[in-house]
Amino acid sequence: MSRPVLITTDLDRTLLFSRRAIDQLGGALPAEPVETLAGATSPRTGGELAHAARDCLRALPQHARLCVATSRSVSRLARLRLPFPVPYAIASNGGVVLIDGVPDTGWEARVKRLLAAAASADVVRGVLAGSSRPAPWLVRMGDSDDMCCMAIVDLALLGHEEYPAIADRCRELGWEASLVGRKLYAFPAGFGKEHAAAYLAERVAALAGAAPHRLAAGDTEHDRLMLADADLAWVPAGSELAVAWPDPFFVITDQPGHAAAAQITSEWLRYC
Repeated sequence: MSRPVLITTDLDRTLLFSRRAIDQLGGALPAEPVETLAGATSPRTGGELAHAARDCLRALPQHARLCVATSRSVSRLARLRLPFPVPYAIASNGGVVLIDGVPDTGWEARVKRLLAAAASADVVRGVLAGSSRPAPWLVRMGDSDDMCCMAIVDLALLGHEEYPAIADRCRELGWEASLVGRKLYAFPAGFGKEHAAAYLAERVAALAGAAPHRLAAGDTEHDRLMLADADLAWVPAGSELAVAWPDPFFVITDQPGHAAAAQITSEWLRYC
């Protein structure tokens, strides 16, 4: 039997790109919309999957297990209609592990302990919104969620002192803040895609009787430790990680956007 393979991959700006992202990054290829909100697709901001990447993902062999790993909340993950099998999913930056769409109870127990040690999400959302109401740099708050706080901010108005102050206050409350593009996130301390990916690797090993060969892909700081734990890892050209961490351990794709997703998924096929 072939050695099992576990692929853990970020979604937004790694596999999926909106038309707005493609306009910014380049790397356009024929693609299809996979994200809906209230039953309709967003022509500019909704995620799209390149046909070439879709075909590679559908062609993955049976011994390869795919896990999408996202900072999206479960409700935002549910907006996606992915046209390929997804046996595993990590949501809320490691706060939720889904197996065949069902939350894993073992992982839930770990997360409950982390949440019990931290302040409530409502308190943290108040910190992200700023001390004044409304803060001048706040565009809007994200969906309410017990384990994922997010705000869209205007980077031109978010001063150099505000973000460190927000991060320090979140840390005091038992949460960790991060700024990814225009998205200001906070997750409970102890969250992280890398922890959930390691948990799933142990599960795959137990089921298959052998430790899986681990492949991974991602584009931001939320993905970096997950990529570092993998045997092989890919980063899209033009991404935050490609610029900030030109680590020779990561394979940086030749092109950005959909072309990056096509290259990454074709190389997964080669290494499976």
